[in-house]
Amino acid sequence: MKKVGFLFVMIVMLLLPHAASAEENQLIIVNKATNQLAFYDHGELVKTFPVGTGKKDNLTPEGTFPIVNKIKNRPYYSGGIPGGSPNNPLGDRWLGLNARGTYGTTYAIHGNNNEDSIGKYVSGGCIRMHNEDVRWLFDQVEVGTNVKIVNSSKSFNDIAKASGYQLTPPIKIMLDGKEIKVDSEPFIQNNRVLVPMRSIFTALGADVHWDSSTGTITATKKWDTIKLTINSKQAIINDQTHALDVPPLLQKNRTYVPTRFISEALGIEVKWDNKNRIVSLISPKPPTRAIIDVTINGQMVKKGGFIEGAISLVQVNAILSSLGVTPQYDGKNSTLTISYDETTLVVTSNKKQGTLNGENITLPKAAVIVDGHFYVPAITIADAFAGTLQYDSATKHLVMRLPEIVEEEAHNDELSPIEETEVVE
Repeated sequence: MKKVGFLFVMIVMLLLPHAASAEENQLIIVNKATNQLAFYDHGELVKTFPVGTGKKDNLTPEGTFPIVNKIKNRPYYSGGIPGGSPNNPLGDRWLGLNARGTYGTTYAIHGNNNEDSIGKYVSGGCIRMHNEDVRWLFDQVEVGTNVKIVNSSKSFNDIAKASGYQLTPPIKIMLDGKEIKVDSEPFIQNNRVLVPMRSIFTALGADVHWDSSTGTITATKKWDTIKLTINSKQAIINDQTHALDVPPLLQKNRTYVPTRFISEALGIEVKWDNKNRIVSLISPKPPTRAIIDVTINGQMVKKGGFIEGAISLVQVNAILSSLGVTPQYDGKNSTLTISYDETTLVVTSNKKQGTLNGENITLPKAAVIVDGHFYVPAITIADAFAGTLQYDSATKHLVMRLPEIVEEEAHNDELSPIEETEVVE
């Protein structure tokens, strides 16, 4: 008997540190208000899953209950269905809970044989998961991990904090080396860093509008327009559809987006420092522009353009005014219309697409507005109006020639004497 008692004590001592470690490092929260389950590990929210809970509110117990067993292919005893059977309503994974005086035999987190039941109030008290989800959780969670079941409007992080679970330090967001003050904390979910969209986009100089009726948030910055819809993996950026790996989420009346989307939407470089939990946003450097002089049909225009990335852009008003041409600017659409020698070119600021006599064309570089002046690639002007270009890199001088417009002279032919005599009054 002494040997048996000693062996029992040794087993308990071996198990206790393991259980304490699980209780400290891991936490599962089940929120019946949203039918969502969150899995935390070492202070991080690792993943969230949809779940099914009790068909009546009192069936799924609320409180904190440790996982006391992990069973694969548990039989459905009351129905006489063997473990592993596709007809088993318990699925093939069982995480038993010490709840209401039952030691992992009655209440559990488990799979199911009806995937459509997930997200609904359907069970007799257990917590159902998609089979694929519970298999993942089964492999990650340790025996002894606490499962906190609540019915709450609070976020998972707030529930975890209130439970005494030690979360990792808050994530900081830096923009060009300076910390951005956000109105709600960023967090990690499903291995993605999610940040509050309004705080970030406002710091980047964008205007943000929220439409609660459609769950749509729209951000505009100069010529860029970004539209997102809560829980949708499609974003609209300047009328183009972009796929998101993580949809925008709404938590505590704040829209969260993955940091990767910020990079794609606004061309911002994003870096993640996992050790120090810092998201660094780095604005793109302004392009290097070398000012050039432009001669158009023999007339010099000082500082009439610039070179950017080996492409010359010319100040349209300055170079064409000498030819008696006045382009028409549409400020609402940032569009410039140039009509010259029975040819019409239409370009839009910050777009590489334009039209020539109504036909679509692609510019080698987008037209831009700089200091209130409209610049267009010189080659686009020359090609559109049958002109020529010559650039001297040593003197930074661009020579452009466009065909002169020859006005037709009006001819007033005099009547011949014979014609005059034929006039009858």
